[in-house]
Amino acid sequence: MVDYVKNILHHAPDDMDGTAATPAASHLFQISENPVMLSEAKKQIFVTIVMQCLYLSQRARPDIRTAISFLSTRLQQPDEDDYKKAARVIKYLRGSVDMVLTLKADQSGIVQWWVDASYAVHPDMKGHTGGTMTLGQGSVYSTSAKQKLVTRSSTESEVVGVHDVLPQLLWTGYFLKAQGFGVKDTKLYQDNMSSMLLEKNGRSSSTKRTRHMNVRYFFVKDRVAAGEVNIEHCPTGDMVADFFTKPLQGAQFGKLRNLVMNLASSSKYYSAQRSVLSMDENPNRSGSGDVTKTVTFK
Repeated sequence: MVDYVKNILHHAPDDMDGTAATPAASHLFQISENPVMLSEAKKQIFVTIVMQCLYLSQRARPDIRTAISFLSTRLQQPDEDDYKKAARVIKYLRGSVDMVLTLKADQSGIVQWWVDASYAVHPDMKGHTGGTMTLGQGSVYSTSAKQKLVTRSSTESEVVGVHDVLPQLLWTGYFLKAQGFGVKDTKLYQDNMSSMLLEKNGRSSSTKRTRHMNVRYFFVKDRVAAGEVNIEHCPTGDMVADFFTKPLQGAQFGKLRNLVMNLASSSKYYSAQRSVLSMDENPNRSGSGDVTKTVTFK
């Protein structure tokens, strides 16, 4: 979709010129307490850009997903800060206009998911869920969304995040099996040991800080017990879903973008900060890693 990106850039206003190293600054989720609202004309520009980028993020550029996920919640009453954040996305795209998403599927029959959550990162103290899935290399599916309730701990936020992603995880497994894809296992990686215990054991691992949690979040335990998903630990530094929970910067952004976009080491966008746990080099992963299908989204 390089041509689509070029078209967005061609119609972007002059005040969005320049380039940026990342699609969002670290203050992405912050909202001005004294906002300067956009004029109707400027609002239309903002809405158009966000909707175009939303389509792009869902189709071929998951690297802008976190920024666009937030901006999509600001369409009704956008202010000047929101406009500047949209401009940051445009500047990032200008600096990476020909970056492409490459997907590779292997013969292991293992569907891998990473799910993470950022605790109380929004002004109303709600968390943010991030998730991504691969069949080998590259992000086939990704999600970045504000959580719908206020949680009392990072552990609870993680459990809520898994519950948010679980329906898509289960549907994906059913769909792949219906298409004749031999799904041998579905692995879900998390970096919070406390939430993993709750998801595996339910109430038996509950403490005073988690007893208040709604029983519906232990739906995860039922799916684990049924063998539909296996939850395994992933080091925090290699948690791919962290890419979709907050606006990362610097080396960590580059390292995880390598995995999400499956950038070749020869690519000019490839970050030299290599992950210990890449999507195709997971030490917990069993089965053949032979690549059977490669798809590049241009």
